[in-house]
Amino acid sequence: MNTLIVGAGYAGLNAYHILKSQIVSDKKDFLFFTAYTRNLLFGEKIKFYKMLKFVKQEKVVDFDLKSKWVKTEKTEYAPDNLIISAGCDKSHIIDKIKEIRKKENISLSSEEPLNDYLTIQLAFYLKKLGKEVKYHGDYLNYLGEKVSYVIRSYMEKYGIRYTERPEDLIPTCSPSYPFESYKVDEYLRYKNTFILGDLINGFPMLGELAMRTGIYAASHIMKKTNSPFKPIFITIIDTGREGIHIRSDKPWGGYIQSVKVSKIRQIMKRFIERYYLFRNGKMGMLYYV
Repeated sequence: MNTLIVGAGYAGLNAYHILKSQIVSDKKDFLFFTAYTRNLLFGEKIKFYKMLKFVKQEKVVDFDLKSKWVKTEKTEYAPDNLIISAGCDKSHIIDKIKEIRKKENISLSSEEPLNDYLTIQLAFYLKKLGKEVKYHGDYLNYLGEKVSYVIRSYMEKYGIRYTERPEDLIPTCSPSYPFESYKVDEYLRYKNTFILGDLINGFPMLGELAMRTGIYAASHIMKKTNSPFKPIFITIIDTGREGIHIRSDKPWGGYIQSVKVSKIRQIMKRFIERYYLFRNGKMGMLYYV
């Protein structure tokens, strides 16, 4: 049985590294967004992308998820298994970051509350730049009261005050054309196709979570698992002095709610960025961290 993977981001690459199947994308480079964000704000000379020679650069022009058919500008595919992991268009977010970088007084909020972790991370980075930063949101309360309490405490500690009137709205990440967001079943399928990462309706657009969807779909195709996918939110927010390491499955009815804060976790965030670029986006051992 053959598989086609559409999209070479966090999800698609992790499916590819297991299946070694065909992977097509409109771009051949893997962009690590958190590292790119720091580059935009601080001008750090860090590597945030990597060219992927194994990706076939082709733009999708038509598709049918039920029949598992994809047409690109070069050819057509009718694989036994189809994975759509085309990600989302972050250009509006990037433009907004460039815009607020020029301001001295900033009041941030998120268009999509599920992605508020990015707004909170931006608030800490901008504060480190010496900006006057305010925030409007619920401090990731959907991940649990413990998470919300720690986030709020550290934002207040570093002088990021709450506001009822935010002026700088971080836009949502729109699904990459010609795809949309899809409501998947417990096996990450919509019709007869696996939908992964940022295209899953109701999931936060989080790289770590997207990688796990890629690993799951590949394992399911290889018949290594028949169990439903178990999502979990894992990220590290850099305060500028320490890292806030969050783990929670509360949005999906679970009971995990862990928050650990330390300087080591800030260093870990930097290591993770370099690790993924070195490994061509492969999650590897970090799946268990």
